[in-house]
Parts: sequence; C-alpha cells; structure tokens
Amino acid sequence: MAQPEVGQRDQATDRPPPVTFSALNLPARDLATSTRFYTEVLGGRVESGGPGARIQFANFAISLGEQDGGATGADSEHPHYAFTVPADNFAALRERLQAFGVPTHDPWTRAGSACSLMYFRDPSGNQFEMYCPEGDTGIPLRIGHRAGGDYVIPFRTLVYGDLGQPANAPPAVSMLGFDHMTLPSKDLGESKRFLTTVFGGIVTIDGPSHVTVMVGGAAIGNGGPLDSGWTALDAHYPRYTFEVAPEHLVTLKERLGNQGVPTSDVGAHTGADAFFYFRDPTGNLWELSCTQGFTGATRRTRAAGGNYTVDVRALMYEHWRDPGA
Repeated sequence: MAQPEVGQRDQATDRPPPVTFSALNLPARDLATSTRFYTEVLGGRVESGGPGARIQFANFAISLGEQDGGATGADSEHPHYAFTVPADNFAALRERLQAFGVPTHDPWTRAGSACSLMYFRDPSGNQFEMYCPEGDTGIPLRIGHRAGGDYVIPFRTLVYGDLGQPANAPPAVSMLGFDHMTLPSKDLGESKRFLTTVFGGIVTIDGPSHVTVMVGGAAIGNGGPLDSGWTALDAHYPRYTFEVAPEHLVTLKERLGNQGVPTSDVGAHTGADAFFYFRDPTGNLWELSCTQGFTGATRRTRAAGGNYTVDVRALMYEHWRDPGA
C-alpha cells in the first residue's frame, strides 16, 4: 500500500468525531416565570433532570438556570436564537405572543429574499427570532435597514418585565423547532476558522458582517465584529451544548487542548452523564456532553451530589493555535 507523502494530512484520522446540537442553556431571573413562558406561550414540554428547568421542543431543548444577567443586551441583536416557523403559523404565533403581553415589532425581510423574520424575548431578556423561510405569511413585511431598506428594529422595546394572562384563548401553534442561532464574534474570520478546524464545520454563509457554519446539523451564525455580547467572565449562561458519543468525549477534549483551547474537568450534572466546558475565541461558552455511557472518571456537580463547580473564568484565553494567525 502506498504511504502518504511527507506533509500530507490523513483525512480519515484528522476528521473530528461527530457532534449533534442538543440544547441552549439560558439564564433565567425567575425559573417559574421562564418555565411558564416556554411551556404556556411557546408550547414546549418540561423534562426532569438537572438543577434548573429543561424544556423540550421539536429537535432541541432549552435548559434554564437561575442567573441575574447574561441575556441579550437591550439594544443588541446578538446573541439570538431562531425558531423555524411555518408560514401558516407565523401570524398565529405573533398573536399568541401578544396575547401574553410579549412585545413584538413589525415583521421584516431582506431585499431579494422570501423569508419573514421577527424578534421577541423571554421574560429574562433572551432574544429569539421567528424565522419563516417559505415566503408569504399574510403579514406585510418591512425591509431591514442593513438589507436594502429603511426599517430599524426597535430592540429595546422588546424588553418587558412579566407575562400577562390572555383575556381569550390565543391561537394554537405546532411544536417549534430550532433553525439557527447567531452569536457575537470579535473576529468573523477567527470564529469561522475555530468552528471548521475544531469541529469540521461547513461554511454556508461568508459575508462581511455575518458568517454561518454548519456544525452537527445546526446553523451556527456569527455576527460582527462586535465588542460585547458573549458569555460573561464568571457566568455559566448562556451556554451552548452539543451531544457526543461517550467514546468521543475525551478525544474532543484532547483535540481542543491540542489547539490551545482550555477546557474544564470532565464533570457530571446528573451522575449518569459526562460533560466539559470550553469557550470559543470570542468568549461564548460551549459544552460537550454525553447523556450516559461514559466510563471515565467524572467530577460531580452539586446537582449530582458533589461539589464540583466549573471555573468558567479560567476558560478565557487570548490565543489559540489559529491556523489563520
């Protein structure tokens, strides 16, 4: 068998193990109010497990943890998390949000695009997007000011204090699914290289102010360059979780280490699981996790009967083995 020439990369061994997008972990000022929002308003299903609340949607989960602060800035677009909303559900979901006292704004689109977009927030300030790729929803659309039009989204007006109680039964909507998320980036080129180098992501959008990389079947958008919006130095939320096979957890941890990226110890949230945290070069906090089957040693968190707390401050770094540096 012919041997590879010196300097050639063995693509079979260099390819990173697969990951699957699993959950958004978001801060909640009040768990009861946030749980009500995700179940009564958005139709999610509560699942047990973990120290906070976990709400399951069609193809991902939202896990909530009590934390003051950490949501999207009042005047900011990023981070935001998009639900796929079919055209025949778009107006109904907007009406449902309004019935519970959730502020909305004029739906909008981009010049030359058929999609319909609209932002809203949960009671803690985490920002979401209704994204309909299908075209006509029955609602007139504005053209965004950065997309060929004059409409400026009034982000600050989407912030509110508490949920209301509908006077009448609002329209029902089908179970929502994850479409994409867009995170703040200090350097779009670096964010793109990180997701492609570490996880083998595929670039699908490569623009001057936005880059999207497909990782584990999920569209990970990066907006920038920005100077704020990522997970705070001492915060555990927001955090973004990918599921991996138990036999790949340590392999990916070592892969990150080889790229000069600090990682936490392998911990356990429930006792049956295993996870570790890391940050991307911007500072967004990520988690790789396996639900069960990991046979190595883990450090149990308080929720799992131990005392391990991830030192998220220690995961910050200035430099990594960036192939573009």
